[in-house]
Amino acid sequence: MPILTGIFLGLTTLLFIGPVFFYLLKSSLESGFKAGIAVALGIIIGDIICVLLAIYGFGSFFESAENQKWFAGIGGVILLFFGLKNILKPSISDTKTKKNSKKSMFIYGLNGFLINFINPFVFAVWFGFYTINKAKYNENEVIFSLVITLLFIFITDVIKAYFAQKLTLVLKKNRIEKLFRIVGIIMIGFAIRLIITFYEL
Repeated sequence: MPILTGIFLGLTTLLFIGPVFFYLLKSSLESGFKAGIAVALGIIIGDIICVLLAIYGFGSFFESAENQKWFAGIGGVILLFFGLKNILKPSISDTKTKKNSKKSMFIYGLNGFLINFINPFVFAVWFGFYTINKAKYNENEVIFSLVITLLFIFITDVIKAYFAQKLTLVLKKNRIEKLFRIVGIIMIGFAIRLIITFYEL
């Protein structure tokens, strides 16, 4: 059944802990649940674009080694920037009004989109999901299954954001800032991996 396949594929994404997960965590801790929602929206928009590209036959474009190389290079630079920012400036001293402004929410969403979308691994996952569904179902069922997977991912990201912002109630500011630095180090690790991929391809 397409709905079960969609849920199963959604469950498998919980095993993939990439840089966007840590950005979602950091944003929710920094600026609360709304920021986490903004990041989740940015993530899911990137995922939807990947699904549309897979449906409309752009798989060969993103499977090209040359194109993967440049995605990896650009993604590595972007992640390196976010990682260094978290390490060098882990402050959460912004005012609540500034944190929750429409501009700030847009920036959180845009960053979530970029961190997710420039990761070549994300394309590989969605093109793989599309191929799995295509081998089992007709066109409408494939789309239905992928929509279920997208909904599952968005709902779980919202849940992650909700529980992450709850940590601010039990963690002191200095501990949150230490956590931000750890997130920064992890992001730099992902950035290095992408940059290495850039030079290997």
